[in-house]
Amino acid sequence: MRKDALAAHPGLRALAGADRRTAFALPVLLALHWGMAWLVSDSNLLVVFLAAFCFGQFVIHAAGALVHETAHRLVFRSPGGKLAFDLGLETVLGSFAKQLTYQHEHLSSHHPYMGDYERDYEHEDLCAFKAREMLVEGRPRLQRVLTIATLVVHLLPFGFIISDEIFPRLYEKLTGRTARDSERHVASTQPPVWQKRLFIAWSLGVNVLLFTLFGVLGWLYHNWALSIFLGKCGISNLGQSLSEHPGDNEETPTRSTYGWVNRLFFNTGYHNEHHTFPNVAWTRLPDLTRAAPDVFSARAEKSYLGYWWDHVSHDFKTSRRNRQQGEDASLRCPSLEMREKTAEA
Repeated sequence: MRKDALAAHPGLRALAGADRRTAFALPVLLALHWGMAWLVSDSNLLVVFLAAFCFGQFVIHAAGALVHETAHRLVFRSPGGKLAFDLGLETVLGSFAKQLTYQHEHLSSHHPYMGDYERDYEHEDLCAFKAREMLVEGRPRLQRVLTIATLVVHLLPFGFIISDEIFPRLYEKLTGRTARDSERHVASTQPPVWQKRLFIAWSLGVNVLLFTLFGVLGWLYHNWALSIFLGKCGISNLGQSLSEHPGDNEETPTRSTYGWVNRLFFNTGYHNEHHTFPNVAWTRLPDLTRAAPDVFSARAEKSYLGYWWDHVSHDFKTSRRNRQQGEDASLRCPSLEMREKTAEA
């Protein structure tokens, strides 16, 4: 697509490059997020939850969009400038270095191997998919109970972490088959150890500062917002992920979402444009669409909310398909009895 686009529109080359003006968004997001932490610091748990669900998760999403920009070095090209900007994002996110893991996986796993289950980390674990499929087809009412229970847990502070410990074990017990694909080892680059330690220490300091300045409720607001954003109730985050690579279409594997939502999330809806020209900063992605409408015409069929609702209302139906999901996975996702025998052997 990139070659065809450049052949038809040579002027697109001029759009490449970073945009340092993006850095000005960082203090705005920090002020919004910490300002809300201050506002709810003298409230109650219900207010903190509503603030995290209705406001905080979307500020976190906006900061996450900037993580995507800096991963591609589209804010600062120099190592020092990028490191300073990333630490600023860590002040908003408090990700304990998880943003670094995302940056490396995004560049070395997702972009070069998009659609390849074995190498693209964004594909759902095959055994988890098969376990849920067994319940949807054989015991749909039980699966609906598990769906609701999962959503409830994901609404709790740190709910996505709790869920990862509870529900895979439940699915294994209910289906008699493993719910984790132990054969899949997605290879990606890793951040340096010193950098991970720096970001973990920075996040720890951020949490201490939040607690000191805004008390337990202000601190809870931040972590609750982060938890919702990362879980099944992260409406815009999960909805966007579902919208970007629906189906198994190899000709047009990436779709774009246009409209007002891009004003909130730094044009990350221009996903087809981004995958075709990953060296173009968010500020110039709409210019790609305007300059080459014949090339960029693959639109997502629904809004982020629409994809999210379709996902949860159909028991976490995936929109991102791959060949392995339609194949027999009994060897790769064996029964618990077979797994124990294999382990003993």
